[in-house]
Amino acid sequence: MESERIKSITINISLLLFFISLTQNAVKIYYHGESHDSSSISYLLTGSIAFFGGGLLEEIIWLANPLCLCAIIMLQRNDRKAIVLSCIALLLAISFSFWTEILGSESGSLAKILSLELGYFLWVVSIFILTIGTFFFFIIEKRELNEEENRIL
Repeated sequence: MESERIKSITINISLLLFFISLTQNAVKIYYHGESHDSSSISYLLTGSIAFFGGGLLEEIIWLANPLCLCAIIMLQRNDRKAIVLSCIALLLAISFSFWTEILGSESGSLAKILSLELGYFLWVVSIFILTIGTFFFFIIEKRELNEEENRIL
């Protein structure tokens, strides 16, 4: 079935891009008079505890990661909730591109975002592919079910 192939390709490409993004820098920041490259993997690993340092908004953006994981699980189960979850994750990920500052340390001080780096863009593209692929999967799955019903009748 074509829909199953689309599902597999969507999940595999999305995960591949996500894992590649973790090897790259996510943002370049200016903090305490110096510019620093911040790695994607560090944001993934520390994002879940960002609120302890005053980074509630950073944690909300980080929630795009578990939302994507849930969307992948729902997509595997052919559950349409995957559409909603991946859309929310995509909106969260894209919203970060409008930020000018980010939590610079656990003390709650802020760092200026100088630029978004390859890791961020690969992360967003991985979520975008998951979202678009999920839409395509359910559209094609519905078409296949309709064709199967017509054959039976």
